[in-house]
Amino acid sequence: MKTNILSIILALAVVLLCIQLIRLRSMSNKAQPTEDQDAERVVLDNIATRVSVRSYQDKAVEQEKIERMLRAGMAAPTAVNKQPWHFVAVTEKTLLQQIAAITPNAGMAAQAPLAIVVCGDMSKTLQGVAKDFWIQDASAATENILLAAHALGLGAVWTGTYPDTVRCKAVKELLGLPNQIVPLCTVVAGYPAEKPQPKDKWKPENVSYNVYGEGRCDAVVAQQPRKTDFKAFDVRESFRVNPFIYADGDGLLLASGDSVLSNAMTIGWFNMGTLWDHKPTVTVYVRESRHTFSLMEQHPWFSVMYFNDKKVLQYMGSHSGRDGDKAAALGLHVAYTENGTPYYEEAELVLECRMLYKAPFEQESFMTDMPQKYYAKGEANHHLYIGEVVNALRK
Repeated sequence: MKTNILSIILALAVVLLCIQLIRLRSMSNKAQPTEDQDAERVVLDNIATRVSVRSYQDKAVEQEKIERMLRAGMAAPTAVNKQPWHFVAVTEKTLLQQIAAITPNAGMAAQAPLAIVVCGDMSKTLQGVAKDFWIQDASAATENILLAAHALGLGAVWTGTYPDTVRCKAVKELLGLPNQIVPLCTVVAGYPAEKPQPKDKWKPENVSYNVYGEGRCDAVVAQQPRKTDFKAFDVRESFRVNPFIYADGDGLLLASGDSVLSNAMTIGWFNMGTLWDHKPTVTVYVRESRHTFSLMEQHPWFSVMYFNDKKVLQYMGSHSGRDGDKAAALGLHVAYTENGTPYYEEAELVLECRMLYKAPFEQESFMTDMPQKYYAKGEANHHLYIGEVVNALRK
């Protein structure tokens, strides 16, 4: 009887011990990342933390590391596996100093222990219109070299050579490159003597999904309801606004450009009326310093839009299109008329205008001193644009 009880107790103990071991192993597996997760983190961290390093220690780079960087370069993707590249690893001090002298953007090479000149081999390129794919192949190889350098504890910087013909000729002569070898860039590298901090370059407004401007994944400055039910109307019969106050407050939006490049800005100076055969017209005014100015000079069509949301008007008036896509930052959707004129689907009203006349302000034409307060340096640098209202849309 005692033997049976003891056996039962021992069996229960073994079962409990097994359960505990299974539980501990499960907890351990949850706490420890898998090999795949660990590899993923290492690779992505290496990409995210890579920076351009321009100052180096007085220490040679080992031949083993140079070869590993070159192997990484040759592992890059290449069209039709042509591998149209050639690499010149420069470690001789006098040559490094000469590289610095003939390519000003690579001045740090004078104090560096290593430079890798990434070249394209024209004898290995594709033919016809695909010939210039070598640039993409060699650029991919260059990025691999930079990432490998960072992973090996080195610092490096990409300095451009091609397509500057003067720099290309100087590098070819210095390194004795044959005619078919064209230098694309120089990667200057060494053990870092500085520790620049990586920059977070993630910008949701630089991403579209499926088609341009669609599917932004983060909240933006203003989220407008996307209503596209515009209806055409005759401005001469049913446009009931006071033209003297229509652009008061935060103003209207002026847009110009095409499907490749467009921009909008807030305008507070605005006129409405009729000209030449009683054409309904609007007049807008743009400074030469504004990004929209060059687009107005290039394109014969523009649009004037009315928005209820002051945030849109304030943002468009305080940010430059040179610094980024303002429409994307605001969550606005760019649309185009049959004439290719850009406008935003979130607008309440759109006037599409065909340019009839444009001219700069001329200081000698001012009849009073009042306008001078707007031009600190005495330069009347606004341009006026008169456009015929060809189409009018509202919701």
